[in-house]
Amino acid sequence: MKANKYIRILCEGEKTEPNYFRGIIKANRIRGARVVKPKDNSPLGIVKAAKEEIKIAKKSKIPASEIEVWVVFDKDQHAKLPDAFQMARDNGIKVAFSNVCFEFWVLLHYEKSTKPFSNCDEIIKYIRTNHDADYLKKNDHYERLYDKIEAAITNNKWLLNKHWIYELEKGTAIYDLNPYTDVYYLVSFLRNLD
Repeated sequence: MKANKYIRILCEGEKTEPNYFRGIIKANRIRGARVVKPKDNSPLGIVKAAKEEIKIAKKSKIPASEIEVWVVFDKDQHAKLPDAFQMARDNGIKVAFSNVCFEFWVLLHYEKSTKPFSNCDEIIKYIRTNHDADYLKKNDHYERLYDKIEAAITNNKWLLNKHWIYELEKGTAIYDLNPYTDVYYLVSFLRNLD
């Protein structure tokens, strides 16, 4: 068993993200970690629900150093993304973000890519055509991809450090970069808990 922190991961998606992160939590036997599905799955709604999770932890007298709350959301066509990021920053909530959608993180399990996509269906079609003909959002993605996680982390670091480094240094908002994901931060955190 790893850790005994209060870890909450609030996901926008109905199946893909929750299934993936529940798989990591189970495989790594992480105590105190849960995936939470907020009622309002807009980025702002997810961050507001994350603030409530922090309040619950504090009411339970969990030390701040043991509270780790993450939100996982995509650009999609969401309004108020800047507000969601600011609210997360202001409240110590960590963000795992993808543009256009979480499936770009899935794609990085298979290949390095800087290919921009216009929508999530386009990424899914690309994955099904080139890597996994049986890909569906409802699949147990952790089970299908666990042996490729190191490749995904390497490919995600490459994307940020080679492809987007200059844009990030200029201060370009991450939601204006396509493709973009930084999900490897959350995945690495979960896999490296002691």
